Amino acid sequence: MRGSAASSENVMFRLKVLEAHGPYPTDPAKAAELRHFRAVKASWDTYLFSAYACGMFQEGGGGKGRELLGRLRGLDNGGFRSAMAECMTCWFFAGKMGLSVEPYAPGRGGKKLDMRLLVDGNWIGVEVKSPFRERPKPPPGKSTITWCGDDADKIKQCMEDANKQFCDDRPNLLVIVPELRMHVFSHRRDVVKAAYGQSKITFWVDTQTGESGPVEVKLFQDGKFLNKSRPNGKPLKPDGLPAYRRISAILCLEEKVVDKYPPPTHSFVLSLFDQERLRRIWPILKKAWDLYYSRNNEKWVEHDVIVLHNPYAYHALSPEMWRAFPQLVFVDGEMRWTDGYRMDA
Repeated sequence: MRGSAASSENVMFRLKVLEAHGPYPTDPAKAAELRHFRAVKASWDTYLFSAYACGMFQEGGGGKGRELLGRLRGLDNGGFRSAMAECMTCWFFAGKMGLSVEPYAPGRGGKKLDMRLLVDGNWIGVEVKSPFRERPKPPPGKSTITWCGDDADKIKQCMEDANKQFCDDRPNLLVIVPELRMHVFSHRRDVVKAAYGQSKITFWVDTQTGESGPVEVKLFQDGKFLNKSRPNGKPLKPDGLPAYRRISAILCLEEKVVDKYPPPTHSFVLSLFDQERLRRIWPILKKAWDLYYSRNNEKWVEHDVIVLHNPYAYHALSPEMWRAFPQLVFVDGEMRWTDGYRMDA
């Protein structure tokens, strides 16, 4: 692996994480970097230990254990990311939620799923996907960059792939461990767009008089879980219901590195302040930076989780099972987030 590190930023990052040990450097910036690598290393150790304890690395099931280990050791970053996502998911269910995890799970048409869960005597099929889209980087000499668009297409692809692998005769959970341009937990519009549809501003206009009606925000149900028609307007299925009914729910699982003493306001925000305001707040900023770079600071990895239910699933999953996490559920014919997150945010 080391021989390829010079040509691969991702491989170099892995090496730095694996080699994160020893005393902290005297340079505050390098010490902060080492804290970050140690936090990531601790999380990887936890994921791998959980996966090993659940039998994910055992031989059998078509060489699943060998294949998973090969992706973790390989140079391909996509393979490494997907393998670590499976280990993280195993930790989440077994370690965090205390569920029984079985690594050998039958899927549709002889396919194998990543794992399955035993809940109240029933098996739930689980498929893990790790969509990736690189975040835009500022050009040389710049600190900011402007970009547009969304990543709903990446999530839709995950749904399409998983739906082909799931069976019809049991509940199935699609776990998405995304690494996209926006944090899905705080920017949920993309996953909602992929699964349910997108909100659009609508109003009517009289073409004869030019008069217009009231402005409304409506959800266009063109997402995988709700879409019932083809582009030509004909029913998508003979029964008039949506496709993708094998997916009972989507669970998004994301990492975030947390500081005991987080860094102060981003430099881009500070650039908007005038000199007088900067002068007044400088003592506060300096104290925050001193704490961030101090030896008393600590870093660790936490996880954000959201669950989106499929109202037309063949086998629904009870929201009670996920009560500790924000969920998108149907209440009185409307979709609502249980944590109060606004659908138009």
